Amino acid sequence: MVHAQRLRQLLHKRTVFLDGAVGTELINRGMPPGVSAEKWASMHPDVLRSIHRDYADALADIVLTCTFGATAAKLGAENVRRLNTQLAQLAIDEVGDRVLVGASIGPTGNMIHPSGSMTWKDAYTLFKDQAEVLAETGIDIFFLETFSDPRELKAAILAVKDADPDAFISAQMAFGSRGLSLSGTSPAALALLMNQLPVDAAGANCSTDQEELLLVIQELARFCEKWITVEPGAGLPVNGKYEMTPDGVAEWMENFTRSGASIIGGCCGTSPAHVQKYTSISYRLPAEKVNTEKFHALTSIDRIVPIKERMLTVGESINPTGKKRLQNSLSEGDFFGVVSLARMQGRADVIDVNLGLEEMLPEGLIHEIFSRLSLGSPLSVDLSDPLNIEDAFSELGGIGILNSLTASEDYILNRVDTLLRHGGYAVLLPIDEEGPGETPFDRLLKIEKGISILKKAGFPEDRVIADPVVSPVSTGADFGITLETLKLLKERGLLTIAGISNISHGLPERSSINAALLAVLAVHGLDIAIIDVLDSTVLGVHRSSQILLGNLEPVERRLPELDAQGISPDFMGILRKNIIIGDRRQTESAGRELLESGVPASEILEKGLAGAMEKVGDLYSRKKLFLPHLIAAAGASKTLTTLLKPHLDKDETLECRGKIIVASVRGDIHDIGKNLVALFLENAGFEIIDLGKDVHTDVIVEKAEETDADIIVLSALISTTAPEMEKVVSLVKKKNLKARVLVGGAVITEDYAKSIGADGYARDAYRAVEKAKRLVPPTNKQRK
Repeated sequence: MVHAQRLRQLLHKRTVFLDGAVGTELINRGMPPGVSAEKWASMHPDVLRSIHRDYADALADIVLTCTFGATAAKLGAENVRRLNTQLAQLAIDEVGDRVLVGASIGPTGNMIHPSGSMTWKDAYTLFKDQAEVLAETGIDIFFLETFSDPRELKAAILAVKDADPDAFISAQMAFGSRGLSLSGTSPAALALLMNQLPVDAAGANCSTDQEELLLVIQELARFCEKWITVEPGAGLPVNGKYEMTPDGVAEWMENFTRSGASIIGGCCGTSPAHVQKYTSISYRLPAEKVNTEKFHALTSIDRIVPIKERMLTVGESINPTGKKRLQNSLSEGDFFGVVSLARMQGRADVIDVNLGLEEMLPEGLIHEIFSRLSLGSPLSVDLSDPLNIEDAFSELGGIGILNSLTASEDYILNRVDTLLRHGGYAVLLPIDEEGPGETPFDRLLKIEKGISILKKAGFPEDRVIADPVVSPVSTGADFGITLETLKLLKERGLLTIAGISNISHGLPERSSINAALLAVLAVHGLDIAIIDVLDSTVLGVHRSSQILLGNLEPVERRLPELDAQGISPDFMGILRKNIIIGDRRQTESAGRELLESGVPASEILEKGLAGAMEKVGDLYSRKKLFLPHLIAAAGASKTLTTLLKPHLDKDETLECRGKIIVASVRGDIHDIGKNLVALFLENAGFEIIDLGKDVHTDVIVEKAEETDADIIVLSALISTTAPEMEKVVSLVKKKNLKARVLVGGAVITEDYAKSIGADGYARDAYRAVEKAKRLVPPTNKQRK
């Protein structure tokens, strides 16, 4: 508590300086590539002490522990306590009397379900185990660095907060080209989420492009109400030295501080010399936060949906009431059916998820559904059980809605902690222990009562969404009460939401009645409408009302897939669309329709799968899709190939474009990007030999020689392993192999590829296919 408080006080006085890189300094001082920095440092404590001492001598305010990769996922559970304690104590003993000591915590190296096998709870447990050990040493300052998935970052934040409720936490992501993380999260989305989570600072690190990083920091500072942290790298290593000099890094630090950064430090390639330069700059600016814009929005991993700019739509179809088929899917644990129903409502701004009788749900179903829906439209969690609400919100990678709370103190207090913990908005109903309000004024009073309870619990009023309550007119309900309540709520300055379809329950011609209500409430300023987005009449009235109110431009509407004359649907087009959005259930359905209509399996593969994956690659290259989308699309394509496999003739072959060796270079334990490149190349017709991650140069070249490979594809995610690529290039040329070398990865650039003599560079998986086709001329080879 004492160190965290000192840091908070210091931030109100001036810019705070972090140390520089530890990993690259360990390499500079004798650590061989490809080993665990934590394990090596523990066996060479004098080297690590000298690094901490040099950073303290360079006038860093905070020195971070060498524990970036010290979770059980990387060290093994048996080493977590020993190594975290040793490495933290080493920093404290060496420099703790001169500077603040903070803990560095990085990602686990695994992807969260459904992109990987690790669950959110698994990630939380890994971080909690590490954070508790670090907190026991007396450290109460934590820097969570280089995350790409906001769900994993949230797991780390909550784990640290649970280990030490008073800890200072800086939560940081790594942003690549065009200012987006590997999972598609924008700086604005990170800022909005961090505003609602228990952190002191938010930021970015591990970028080799300072201009792009500056834009990231400016966007964070624009929307984030917390302190801003930035840790730029020193570029890429060229001939053993990093590109940016201490003077060059220091010049950029001034730009970062003037753009809103209050905590500045160095990432890969920065040294004590860099730190000494940027801590000696004369412009030690006061750490004044840039004026932030108040921006209400719902978010997911890859989307931001602003509130108040127009009336938003919430898709209501995931509700088993009166839907036997959906009830069966839920009781059988068929999460793919639920996910498919969500994807069908793609035109909705938000997807409401109501799972009916929660006590009847199979174990694990909430996890499967909400983790798979963490991509795409933000979610409205329409659950009632507090434990289920907590499980659902833990899976969200952004800001969702809890639908709903009543104005009962017990009901609110049993659920509001989840929103305070994970972020989110709350729908508040004008209902308390005595029932619903009978008049508009009664309803307003009950809403005020609920807001008062929420505020006492620490939940802010501007995250409350009030529901005036729409009742069925078939029961004799007076719609005027709803309308007048809405007017009072808007006069009060509250956000509002309403379930439109309730009005027509029990009546014929429901669509037209629902549309009429929607138009009336739109005119009176309703912010969010829960509707059937699959009803073209209702959706059309929503769009038209927003055009007339000036909230939307009158652009041309999209044509439906089926026209009114009953022309047969384009199942090949539907197949491609569902592969692109990663809908396994609809992919399988469209594939079956094509088979039953007589389309050969080989044609479905060629025109359906290949076309879809090419489109996925194109969208990925243009930053319209991101890593989790690619993995989802790969899952859908696997579903299709499994379906088609029995229908392919045994002698049916496809053209083989060439043989490719794929590997992450020595020392690089990351294989996500490499795996995607392999998938895209295989879909493009290449034979793939995947050697995995952390592969020695000799092994790569020997395998290329043994298999007579046409291309060697190398991946490196971190700058410290990039030099291994040059070793592969040199050995290939020394042996005079025919294989061409294609390189890529998060830190690699085209200039770097040219400097090491590589035959090509690809920024992403889609471009890797294009480059591979150019490097290997067409052949008549065949593959099974």
